[in-house]
Amino acid sequence: MEQAPKEVSAIGGGDNGNDDYMDDGSTAIPMEPTTSSSGGGGGGVDGISSGNGNGNGNGGKVVSHFLLEEDFESKKRFTSTHKRIFYIFTSLAILITVVLLIVFLLPRGWQGPKKKTNIIMMIGDGMGPASLTMARVCFHTKGESTSQAHLYLDPFIVGTVKTYSSNSVVTDSAAAATAYASGVKTYNNAVGVDPNVKPVGTIIEAAKKLGLKTGLVVTTRISDATPACYFAHSATRHDEAFIIDQLLEKEIDVILGGGKQYFSNKTLQDAVSSKYNYSYVENKQDMEQVESGRILGLFADYNIPWEIDRLRDPVLLSTKPSLQEMTTKALDLISQNNDNGFFLMVEGSKIDVAAHINDAPTQIWETDAFDQTFNLVREWAEKDGNTIVIVTADHETGGLTLANQMVIDGNPLYSWSPEKLLAVNKSADVMAELIKNGADPRKLIFDNTGYDISATDLQEITRTNKTFYLNQVIGRIVSNYADIGFTTGGHTGEDVNLYTFGDTISEEKFETRLKDHQTEDADNYVDPILRGNINNIDIASFIIKTLNLDIQSVTDSLKDFIPKP
Repeated sequence: MEQAPKEVSAIGGGDNGNDDYMDDGSTAIPMEPTTSSSGGGGGGVDGISSGNGNGNGNGGKVVSHFLLEEDFESKKRFTSTHKRIFYIFTSLAILITVVLLIVFLLPRGWQGPKKKTNIIMMIGDGMGPASLTMARVCFHTKGESTSQAHLYLDPFIVGTVKTYSSNSVVTDSAAAATAYASGVKTYNNAVGVDPNVKPVGTIIEAAKKLGLKTGLVVTTRISDATPACYFAHSATRHDEAFIIDQLLEKEIDVILGGGKQYFSNKTLQDAVSSKYNYSYVENKQDMEQVESGRILGLFADYNIPWEIDRLRDPVLLSTKPSLQEMTTKALDLISQNNDNGFFLMVEGSKIDVAAHINDAPTQIWETDAFDQTFNLVREWAEKDGNTIVIVTADHETGGLTLANQMVIDGNPLYSWSPEKLLAVNKSADVMAELIKNGADPRKLIFDNTGYDISATDLQEITRTNKTFYLNQVIGRIVSNYADIGFTTGGHTGEDVNLYTFGDTISEEKFETRLKDHQTEDADNYVDPILRGNINNIDIASFIIKTLNLDIQSVTDSLKDFIPKP
C-alpha cells in the first residue's frame, strides 16, 4: 500500500533529495531561515512558502517563520519617537498609581505634618503716633531732611487700632492687654476677666495647652498690667502679689523683666525646684550664661532703669540688660527644641511711664530702644521663615504735642527742638530724687539739660518738692523747653499704629473685605485681617486662629477660679 508523502522542509531549489528526517520519522527544523517545499517546483521568490508536491508553491502551508536579517535593517523595532511615547506613558502610569495609593490607602481625615508657626507680639506701651515721630526726627535725621529719616518700623505699617475699653472711650493698659491676650473687651483695671469679672482664657494659657513654647519680656514689672493679662486673672491690676502667685503654674518658658518685690521667697524657691526647673538670674552677666531651658530673670525690685540713665552709668550698663539684650536671649532659648512653635510677647513698657511723667527727653530713648528691638526681631523672623511679627501699642499716653505753644498771642508756633531733647542726659525721675535729697534744682537741671529754669519753674519745683509727682513737674518743664507739650498725665483715646512682618494676607482678601465694609465692624471677624483700621480684639482673633488655639476650653476650665486674693 502506497504511503502518503510527509511534509518536509528543504532548502529551496526544488530538490527534495536532501530530506530532513529524524531517526524517529519526525520532521527536522531547519537552523536557518529558508523557503519550504515538499516537491520539486518551488515557486516562492524571496519569500517563504510551503509546497504540497505540485511544484508551484501556491496554496502551500507555512511550516515555520523566522525573522530575516533584512527585516531588522529595513524597519527598526523602536525608533526614538517610540521610546519617547513609551517613557511618557510609563511615567503617567506610575504617577496615577501613586495618586491612587495615596487616595485609597491613607486614613480618612489624615493630615500631613503641621507646619509650626511662631508669633512675636510687640507692644509699645503708651506709644502713640507722635511718640514715633519724635523719636524718628531725633535719632534718624542725622543732618538730613526729615523726609529722608525713618524708623525701622516705618516700612511695615499696615493700619491703625481702635483701643476703647468696655466702660470707657479711653482705655487703660489692663483692659487693652486683656483685649490683646484674650480677645475680650473689658473694663479698665481688669486683668484677664470679662466685664462680669469672670476669668477668660489667655493666648499663653491656650498655647501652653497645645504644646507651644511661651515667653514674656518687659521693662517694667512682670506683674504690671500688660504682661499680667497674658497669664493671670484678677479683678484689679493693683493686686500684684496675687498676680505673681499665678505665674509659675502657667509654666512660661521665658520670663524677663522687673518686679522682684512682688515675688515671695517661696515663689522664688519653687521656681528653681525640680517641679518648675527655672534658671533664676538677677543681672545681665548671669542671664547671658543661661544656654538652655527655662529662665526667670528679675533685674530690679520695681522697674528696670531708664535707658537714658542706663547708657550713661557704667554700673547699670554692665548689670542691667536692655530690651534688645533680653529679647535676644529670649529668642535664643525659646527657639530651642521648638517642635510646635511659640508665642512671645515683648513690651517696651516704659514708653508709657515716661509719657505719664511728661518726660519727652526720656521717652525718645525708650521709643528708640523699642524700634531697635523690632529690627533685631524682624531680622530673626526673616531668617527663621516661620515667624509672624505683630507690633502695636495698647493706647497713647500723655497727649503728646510736637510744637507746643505756651503763650497764645496770635502768632502760631511751627517748630520744636530735637536738639534740646538730645542734650538732656538724665531722666526726670533721677533729677527728682536728687532734688529731694538736697540738690540745687536750678544747677542740677542746667547741668543735665542746658536749660536755665525760670523763677516760675523754680517756684513750682519748690512747691512740689516732697510730692511723688515732682518727676512730672520736672519732666514737663524740660519738655516745654524743647517746645514739646503734654495735655495729660494719663492716657488718650486716639487710635494707635499697627505694623506686621511675615503676615501673608492677600491684597484680594483685603479688597473684598473693604468692599463689603467689614473692616469697620467692631465685633470679631470670622477670618480677621491685620490691615486697615481694626479693633484691638481682632489682633487676638488673628493669633488664636493662626495658632489654632482653643481659648474657650481654657475659659471653661477657669469657671470656678475666684479672681481675688
